Amino acid sequence: MNASDQKPHILWDQGSAYDLFVSLRILHQPGEFGLRPSWAAGVRSRLSSPLRESLEQALLFLKVPMRWIYTLPEPKDAQTTLAALKTIPAEERLSVLTFTGCEDAESREFHVFLLSLAGKQRLTAKIERQIQEHYASSDKATKPFIRAMFAAWADPAAFGEVLYQALEAYVQNFFLEEEARILPAQQAALAEVQQGVKQKDLRTILEDVSGGVRMDWIEGVEKLVLAPSFWGAPFVFFDSRGTETNFILFGARPKGTPLVPGELVPEDLLNALKALADPTRLRILRTLLEAPSTPSDLAKSLRLRPPTVIHHLHILRLAGLVLVTVAPKAERRYAIRKEGLDATSSSLQDFLSGD
Repeated sequence: MNASDQKPHILWDQGSAYDLFVSLRILHQPGEFGLRPSWAAGVRSRLSSPLRESLEQALLFLKVPMRWIYTLPEPKDAQTTLAALKTIPAEERLSVLTFTGCEDAESREFHVFLLSLAGKQRLTAKIERQIQEHYASSDKATKPFIRAMFAAWADPAAFGEVLYQALEAYVQNFFLEEEARILPAQQAALAEVQQGVKQKDLRTILEDVSGGVRMDWIEGVEKLVLAPSFWGAPFVFFDSRGTETNFILFGARPKGTPLVPGELVPEDLLNALKALADPTRLRILRTLLEAPSTPSDLAKSLRLRPPTVIHHLHILRLAGLVLVTVAPKAERRYAIRKEGLDATSSSLQDFLSGD
């Protein structure tokens, strides 16, 4: 179902398969996404120890395979995902999940390099350096990341088999019951955004549903696949590796709906109050109130280390208190998000009054 002839040309998609992989990433990095670690650990413990450990290693480097999910037949749910994976030879699953739809030269070249690792017994300094160079523009290539990636590509058949087993166990022990909860929210969010782009600028709509991410890079995109993610809210997950088609998963969790079922205190309120209960973050907010700024500039003006500033900005972003502008080949720029502050005040009043 396509939108108008606007640029980018929007392609709509929906399926719980997206949240299958998003939920796994969040459950394995709960602190990064504001999820209660003890609850996340409880969900992970439903898997046997060997499968749990294998999944933890895989998720150190495996991205949400949006491009592959997009190719799945309807209804693109957990069972569809497992059925499709089962038809793929075990040794090819890692390639399919990682590089489906990636037509750019850099991705093709890196894929060839990773395929060449099959059968290698030792992670050499040269291999480590080549992986680091590919991820030079990000902070992803940590030692654990590189070791886990090398182990997977050195024996892709073993990785593909255990990954399937782990996903099957996760679906049976948790995700099947979660699908019933998230599908109505996905459908409602998709309809809302589809209606919204008829009335507002696409960047503004995405900024609203992401709780403050302004994606200037979409202006140069030919085609953009948009799909809702219940688990991803308020974050956005995107894949911009394609030369023509890019992917964005936007937040699809209704306001006030907790990620943890039965949670009494709204997590958006809790995250906001935690974010505000820190003097450094309050100083950052006051500085951003004067003018938007990059992490580098904030570090200089506040006399802090850049990693410290980035850490605090991430917490403020999680709480919806800052707006971040993402543009190609440019440092992210942050501004205060006044509507986030207003929403925190309103949410606190509603909670205390029992509404």
